Amino acid sequence: MNVREHTKEAGIKRVIVGRIPRGEDLLTAIKEICMEYGIKNGYITSLLGSLDTGRFIYAIPEEKAQIGFVYSKNTDVEGPLELLAGQGLIGTEDSGELSIHLHMLVSDKYMRVFGGHFVEGGNRVAATAEIVIHEIENAEYKRQFDEQTGFKLFKIK
Repeated sequence: MNVREHTKEAGIKRVIVGRIPRGEDLLTAIKEICMEYGIKNGYITSLLGSLDTGRFIYAIPEEKAQIGFVYSKNTDVEGPLELLAGQGLIGTEDSGELSIHLHMLVSDKYMRVFGGHFVEGGNRVAATAEIVIHEIENAEYKRQFDEQTGFKLFKIK
């Protein structure tokens, strides 16, 4: 059975703007910013810049999968890459560990566009990455196993 999860009580607690410098892993740096400001729930509204490398996964059809698709293995794209757009959610695992769900579009030197769910440990910032984070209040994103899809998804609490 499909269950919608939502709340009308959520609000923006504060907005954090920042710049991640050359050489840092993008997702690791986002987690560090969140930890520095004590952000456990929020969303990334804007993410622009450039990357030396990009690592992501994307949906691929799979008839035997519970909902008809699975995610690819890590896909690495060599840069330089222009980070065209990024958005995501910030929440926690059941263990309390911070979890970032980040989708981005990047283009390579041939202006080919790649996109998907970017994963930690392969997204090295080239020149800069500029980010805007909205911390939310009165709602939580908890990453938990979802019986219906077979994936770990953010549940809204």
